[in-house]
Amino acid sequence: MGRITKAGAWCNGEVAYLAWMADGPIADCLGFMITRVHETGPEAGARRILPTWIAFTDQSNPDWLEQDSSVWPIQQYQWRDLTLRRSRDEATVRPIDFRIHYEITPLGLAGPGRKPVPASDTAPYRDENGKPRYVGPPRPLFFLDEPFKTESIDVTHDFPGGGAIKATYTNGILSTQNLLRQLEKVQGVKPENIAPGPAMRITEGLLKTLKAHIPKKGDPIRLFLTADVLSFLTMLIDRAETGNGELYLALYELHDPELIERLTALVKAGKAHVILSTSGSTDLNKKGDPLPRKLVVWDTGNHDARIGLHAAAPAAERMQDRLFNNNSHIGHNKFAVYVEGGVARAVMTGSTNWTETGLCTQSNNVILIEDKNVAARFLAYWKLLRDDPQPVGVPLTVSNHGETAEGFAPSKGVQGPALRLANAAPTGPVTLKDGKTTVEILFSPNTKAPSKNKTSPTPVDLSRVYSLMEHADSAILFLTFYPGVRGEQNVIGQAAELAVKRPDLLVQGAISNPAALPPAKPGEPTTYVHQPGGEVRDLPQRAIWWPDGDTGRVVMVRAAAISAQFGDLRPELLSAGHAIIHDKIVVIDPLHPDNCTVITGSHNLGYKASYQNDENLLIVRGNQSLAVAYAIHILDVYDHYVLRAKLQEELRQSLIATGRPPKAESGGFLNAKASWQGRWFAPAKAPSSRDYFLGL
Repeated sequence: MGRITKAGAWCNGEVAYLAWMADGPIADCLGFMITRVHETGPEAGARRILPTWIAFTDQSNPDWLEQDSSVWPIQQYQWRDLTLRRSRDEATVRPIDFRIHYEITPLGLAGPGRKPVPASDTAPYRDENGKPRYVGPPRPLFFLDEPFKTESIDVTHDFPGGGAIKATYTNGILSTQNLLRQLEKVQGVKPENIAPGPAMRITEGLLKTLKAHIPKKGDPIRLFLTADVLSFLTMLIDRAETGNGELYLALYELHDPELIERLTALVKAGKAHVILSTSGSTDLNKKGDPLPRKLVVWDTGNHDARIGLHAAAPAAERMQDRLFNNNSHIGHNKFAVYVEGGVARAVMTGSTNWTETGLCTQSNNVILIEDKNVAARFLAYWKLLRDDPQPVGVPLTVSNHGETAEGFAPSKGVQGPALRLANAAPTGPVTLKDGKTTVEILFSPNTKAPSKNKTSPTPVDLSRVYSLMEHADSAILFLTFYPGVRGEQNVIGQAAELAVKRPDLLVQGAISNPAALPPAKPGEPTTYVHQPGGEVRDLPQRAIWWPDGDTGRVVMVRAAAISAQFGDLRPELLSAGHAIIHDKIVVIDPLHPDNCTVITGSHNLGYKASYQNDENLLIVRGNQSLAVAYAIHILDVYDHYVLRAKLQEELRQSLIATGRPPKAESGGFLNAKASWQGRWFAPAKAPSSRDYFLGL
């Protein structure tokens, strides 16, 4: 009988990742019960059995009510604890900064000497009305072995570096069954039980409900989705309000009511200096409208916030427009520098735009670095942006088809040569107080040419990123929004190329826009014939790129949602706007004490960002705990979307083969036999993320 021989746990302050191995398949094992043990904090001494929602194949969970892994065990050798801080059944988040460990216990059916798994108060079979919480007969389970204990881990957003670095991430993945359930609670609409039959559609108005809640200050759904990111964005505002300092900000999008209110008050108090770029455009023309067509109105996303900030800041140095008003160039920064006594002391950056969607409906990250040298470089860059002349905005109001848009007329704004030259100048890394963590800072645009083309040379910032990727020891992990098309002139193509050259290299990541995936195989169809009428239709967009198949080491997925009934899984929301995965992150060798690298910031990780955008890019090296935290964030997002990407691929293949989607059925997925372990002990073509974290 196999036994667990090794296990580990790692976290990013929001989610924990667990991995374990055994010396062989565990006889009669139907899965694992995982218990989280709280060592410190408000819940010190508490033992929480992790919840699960997937039933056995002879059962069904139509209302998506949680059980414990003592009832529906985990049939994997890795897992994510999504309830590390989030409630299992409510839109609440527990406070941070505590220590935990996990116990992993194999479960199976009755046998000689086996003790039954006791009933759990958090996993009742019947609800308060005496109704069974799931369909199908209960399956009594028994302990097959003693619990295997992981080492303790700290749940925190603070990382070594002389106390200089904090980082956090949103909970903004919308394509979850739990969010579906929370929104239905808000609507007061409970889905009917799903017996085998046609697929259910998303409750009408669900997206409208979500959009109504996420802008509201203090709303539980807003706070659940933003996690600690909102508090990070307001942290420096709080500091400036209560102290003698002031903020210098360069922002791309400013649309969230709470953040607008806080920032406007700070500007009015003379404690904030804001550079606000163009965001959004509105074209009210429709097909068939007579010529001449009406002008496109620019900056419709920031228009209201901009008016309020100008009204609060009669002094020009407190509010500056940076208006490009074209499709070629954007001021894509989202950073704030805290200055006190004329000295820059801290900087906050990352991928999070100051909008309700940035906070709540996208995967995003924020990093805060408390270091005078790092902050000084950002402040110097802020001043370069301030001194880089751009066209004065020409107000424009356009009405058409009963709609009106207010903003600015189009212009030909482009970053000037002085800014570009300064950004291209090499600067050495900053070493933080711990003497080990280094921070390299690169700004955009940093090229002489104002735009890129197919033969453009690699810009200085991506040359550095590519070099670090080429010198990876064993792993490259990434999340990107839309760095460019088909892997051309961006980190996606670089990662794919390295994966071909380096069979030993683990390459995994997720992408928001399917156009960024590497090219499909020659001859792969893009349309299908809908039978029996013979109508030719477009296939759903590709959701996965895995040149070696599902057992290969190179996997890139795009953000996708469950779009049709699949077992007990119901159709989900995917997005509340343009972006889904909005992070711009590359992590290299997170477990290597010296080579561990986190690349983050606003930079979209493609040539266009370096040539045509205002951007910032951080390269943090030598801080292993930070690298592990960012890696866990990547794995969390990747693991969430890989199942959904596979389902989209199944849909594509079914449409190609039959012209019809797969048959919708209800029910659970857990195997009633120990044979589920087979794939975990089959020879692997190359290391997986589990192998990497376990050091296999």
